[in-house]
Amino acid sequence: MIVEPDRDALRAALDRESRRLVDRVRSSPHLNARAPGLDWTAGQLVAHLCVVYRAFALAVRGDDYGPDIVANLGTGHTLPDVVASTNARALAVVSFPGPREAADGLRECADELLAALDTGPDLHAARPTPWYGTGVTRTVGTLAALSVSESVVHGYDLAGALRTRPWLDERSAAAAAPTVMSEMLPLLVDPVGARGFTGSFEVRVRRAPRFVVRLDAGQAWALPADGREVDCVLSLSGCDALLVGFHRRGLWRSIATGGALAFGRRPWLGLRFHTLFRLP
Repeated sequence: MIVEPDRDALRAALDRESRRLVDRVRSSPHLNARAPGLDWTAGQLVAHLCVVYRAFALAVRGDDYGPDIVANLGTGHTLPDVVASTNARALAVVSFPGPREAADGLRECADELLAALDTGPDLHAARPTPWYGTGVTRTVGTLAALSVSESVVHGYDLAGALRTRPWLDERSAAAAAPTVMSEMLPLLVDPVGARGFTGSFEVRVRRAPRFVVRLDAGQAWALPADGREVDCVLSLSGCDALLVGFHRRGLWRSIATGGALAFGRRPWLGLRFHTLFRLP
C-alpha cells in the first residue's frame, strides 16, 4: 500500500456522503432523469451504489459472496471491461419502485458498509474483488477509499440528473483520492494512450499524502514520494483529482479554476496524464 488510508477520515467521509445521497434521493419527485454524460438514470445510479456498498461490506468483513453477487459478475479482458459488464448485469436486476424505497435501500447498504468498517478490520488485509477481474484482490483500505470516491463522483452525477446544485466536499475527496489513485491506476493503463510513453509523475493531492506514478513499456506502478526525481509534478484538489480522473470535468476547466497545476522539468506532461489511463 503506497498511500496509507486514514480509517477515521474515510469512515467519516462515507457517513457524510451517504447521508447527503440518501437525503437527496428521498426528496426527489422521481428518479427517471438521465445523468449528464452517462447512460444511467438517477435510479440506476442509486442501484449501482447499493451494489457497491453491499459488495464492499461483504469484502471488508471477509464473508463469502452470495449468489446475488456471483451470478452478476461480468467478463472481459481488462479491468474496465469486467467492471462495465458487471455494472450492466447488476443494473438489470436491481431497481426501486420510487425515491422513498431507493433512499431506504441506499441507507441500508451504506449502513452495512459503515458497520463493517467499524469492526476494525486490518486495512492492509487483501480481499478478493472478482468484479475487477479473476484473481484480483484489493486491500480493505483501498475498498474503503473506493467507496468514498464512488459516493463523491456519483453524488455529482446524481445532482446533474436531478438538476440540483452538486455538493463537492474537499474533505471527502482528499481522504479518498490518493489511495484510490495509487492503488488503482497501475491496473488501468490504456494500451493506446500510453503507447511509447515513458515518464514519471509526482501526484500531490492537496491536504493529503503524495505519491509517484511511473510508466514505461505500457506498465505503471506507484511508489512512495521520498524525494526521488520525477518528470512532472501534479498539484490537484481532491475534487478535481476525482472528477477529472473519472472524466466528469474537463482538464482545462480544472486548470482555469486552479484545481489542477503542473510543474517540474517536463510540466507539459501534465496535459497527458489523464489520457494514459482507461476507466470503466
